[in-house]
Amino acid sequence: MVVKNDMKQIESIPTNITTSTIDKPFNCVSVIIASKNGLHHLKDCLPSVLKAVQKAPFETEIIVVDDNSTDNTLIELPNSFPQIKIIKNKKMGVCSARNTGVANSTGDWLFFADNDVFLEEDFFVKAQKYLKEDVFCVSCCGYLASEPTRQLDGLKKLAWKRGSMRFTGNIYNQQLKENKIYPSFGVQGAYFFCNKNRFITLSGFDEDLLEPYMLEETDLMYRGLKRGWKIVYAADTHPLHKCGGTIQSKTNKRTLFLSKRNSLIFTWKNITSTRLLLSSLLWCALRPNFKVFKEVINAWPIITKKRAIEKANQVVSDMDLLKQNNKLVESILNDK
Repeated sequence: MVVKNDMKQIESIPTNITTSTIDKPFNCVSVIIASKNGLHHLKDCLPSVLKAVQKAPFETEIIVVDDNSTDNTLIELPNSFPQIKIIKNKKMGVCSARNTGVANSTGDWLFFADNDVFLEEDFFVKAQKYLKEDVFCVSCCGYLASEPTRQLDGLKKLAWKRGSMRFTGNIYNQQLKENKIYPSFGVQGAYFFCNKNRFITLSGFDEDLLEPYMLEETDLMYRGLKRGWKIVYAADTHPLHKCGGTIQSKTNKRTLFLSKRNSLIFTWKNITSTRLLLSSLLWCALRPNFKVFKEVINAWPIITKKRAIEKANQVVSDMDLLKQNNKLVESILNDK
């Protein structure tokens, strides 16, 4: 273990993925934690992360990126955890904070974690089998810290509802066969792995459009899926999430606004299906939010530029991804 000490593309996603592929060994996994005013969470959760990396069957590093905190994180954290690399985000927002962590990382794989996540000691031991050369991201199974047997996050489903793409639906472990590796159509942003080379190919999280937070990992995942890259679900991992340590409450007005704004930006940046875009326009007309519209219009030149890039690199269509999702769900139901 190393802990730092200073400041093929596929045409479709299969319903079952084997692990028999022979892969090149990778050098290191970089654990990246963005934190804003989360010193109390870091003091609580980092000891579990350190125990997990100590048992990792590969080299690791832990990087905490302080996102302009006012709780003395940059002063107190180095004293409590001198073996962890701590960096200050020069910008503001989770996208730039995580991108800063990646820019200062040495790993071939990235593991993004929220500041309020506990890891089990054998987390990386269990995760190793999923870190294959042809995998884009690994979606982790997750549980509630206050109720460790309650599963929060499972295999992520894809659905188009009310004029936007939804990634929050779950298929939980009790519905899946043991020892079978399934694809996923998204990740929980609190804990997921990403292949660094593919992360760089996508230019990382979108700082230009999605700061300070909301849907940044959704945007990253979907851009990878449309390039034909696969996400796999790690059903046997067991991270515990306090919930609420990284972003403000989902009932907070600012968070609700950012969710609506970024959802609309995501749609017009990534969705190319005429049918789905017309559906989005209809819902915008039925439920107008002029504050959201204003910000989206102001960002339109950037949206159209990035939309052209995504469209040029599209291998799988929006409708094909929805069909693949439906096929997967059907196959799981039939397996039972």
